[in-house]
Amino acid sequence: MKTPATCTLDGGLSVDDAAGTITFNLVQPDAEFLQKIAIPHAAILPAGAPLKDSGTDQIPGTGPYMIASYDPNKLMKIVRNPHFKEWSKEAQPAGYPDEIDYEFGLTDEAAVTAVENGQADWMFDPPPPDRLGELGTKYAKQVTVHPLMAMWYAPMNNNLAPFNDIRVRQAVNFAIDRAAIIKLFGGSNLAQPACQILPPGFPSFAPYCPFTANPGEKWSAPDMDKAKQLVAESGTAGQEVTIITEDSSVSKSIGVYLQDVLNQLGYKTSVKPISQNIQFTYIQNTNNKVQISVSQWFQDYPAPSNFLEVLFSCASFTPGSDASVNISGFCDKSIDASMAEAETATIADPAKGATLWTAIDKAVTDKAPVAVLFTPKRVDVVSSRLKNFTFSPQFYWIVSQSWVE
Repeated sequence: MKTPATCTLDGGLSVDDAAGTITFNLVQPDAEFLQKIAIPHAAILPAGAPLKDSGTDQIPGTGPYMIASYDPNKLMKIVRNPHFKEWSKEAQPAGYPDEIDYEFGLTDEAAVTAVENGQADWMFDPPPPDRLGELGTKYAKQVTVHPLMAMWYAPMNNNLAPFNDIRVRQAVNFAIDRAAIIKLFGGSNLAQPACQILPPGFPSFAPYCPFTANPGEKWSAPDMDKAKQLVAESGTAGQEVTIITEDSSVSKSIGVYLQDVLNQLGYKTSVKPISQNIQFTYIQNTNNKVQISVSQWFQDYPAPSNFLEVLFSCASFTPGSDASVNISGFCDKSIDASMAEAETATIADPAKGATLWTAIDKAVTDKAPVAVLFTPKRVDVVSSRLKNFTFSPQFYWIVSQSWVE
């Protein structure tokens, strides 16, 4: 049977083999569509690809490299794809290294040492704060710092006590000394305090901080008196609270700091660090009854909805799922309606859309579903033999464009 030159998938996707084109037929306009298909969250797969997690069985791709072997506890080995031919250097360039080995399992302390000693060429996690002085002096030529469109934050479960009371969530925001947390992260050169969802420099950002000693555009200092007043009004003091963090040194230290803050507010607080491999999915699943956690969010693409809608819309909250990225379980129908209005306006009137997203940022911030802590910068340390380190604010190190000497 001869395969037709053109096929259509439920009217949504048309493929023309002869012309070499793929056409997406949207049910409604989407101002962010081109940005969405430019990120690796979705890709065209072979027809026989499974509709579930393939585990360690690799699915064929089209890039310059392919996975030769993968052990999630030890190593992923990537080698050149013999079938790849560079058709556009801008879209999908060929790489320089013949093989890329991605090792797993080292602590962040051990990873820094491995890079310093030339046993590794880069580390994914940020260096622990106690190593930054050493890196900034002895290894300064191997270190780069880049601003990120991101936030570190503490999601509070809006559907579990005590954080199902907005006064408690606001109290936590007022009580946090963001300058103290930044010191735990490595200092003011690596982060800046934040109260709102959208990061500085991001589309629709307008400085706003209602949770500070002097409410206005910027965070200045904690207001513990206001925080204690709110907790007293809520009548929740004395309840038990558990904070879930990653088992990295920075995340654990921030968790211990938040433990102290919550204890000062009258709660009986404990910290539970768990493996970085599972923490993010664990805190998303409502079955685990996580009250508060420490997490991070980094832009997928530069649109305000990528923070506000993805993290705080009703549609992003799926109880019982490991992929419920609305960790706080926040759902406000009126704010959802404003998001829909902003999306529509962004297409017809971008300026109006931008203004609407600014208002939504303030509205979500006021509801305090989370406590935004700071916006980070990225510290990268590489080996002395690595050349042509290329940084992307979206993907970080572009591994394929480097080589070693």
